[in-house]
Amino acid sequence: MKLMKIVALAAFAAFAGALPAKAFCLFNCEPKPEDARKVFENLIKKRFDPDATIEKFGVTRYWPLDVEGAGHKGYEFYFTASVRFPKGANLECKPDSAGQVKQGCSASAYYSTTVQNQMIKEKQYIEPGKVVEFKDETRFDQSGGKWKGQDGNLY
Repeated sequence: MKLMKIVALAAFAAFAGALPAKAFCLFNCEPKPEDARKVFENLIKKRFDPDATIEKFGVTRYWPLDVEGAGHKGYEFYFTASVRFPKGANLECKPDSAGQVKQGCSASAYYSTTVQNQMIKEKQYIEPGKVVEFKDETRFDQSGGKWKGQDGNLY
């Protein structure tokens, strides 16, 4: 009987060791602050500039959500970040000498990647070398045994 337990534990350890860390999760499987940072980074590179670099990122608060009526759980992170844009972003949207912006561009200095009710839909100009401060949030929705970020990736 003792030999069978040892063999079973060895087989389990070999199986668990062969899986990626996130593929086998029994406890503390919620998304982590580093996942929130990755979602933010992906969205910054997609919405503004692939060469943008995050200089600072800090989660200010987070909590699990019960997404009422949707039948799944969620997780929400609020964070602050500083992002440097070495080449700038959306250079075609640079305001003219009178301060006017082209159609399809926004003059707003509020930047967000995920706050849907406050997100500026038009492209926003960012001058080369500028560091932009973000006070933003991101949410994950449970999808099977994983969490789907607002960038569309599973974590």
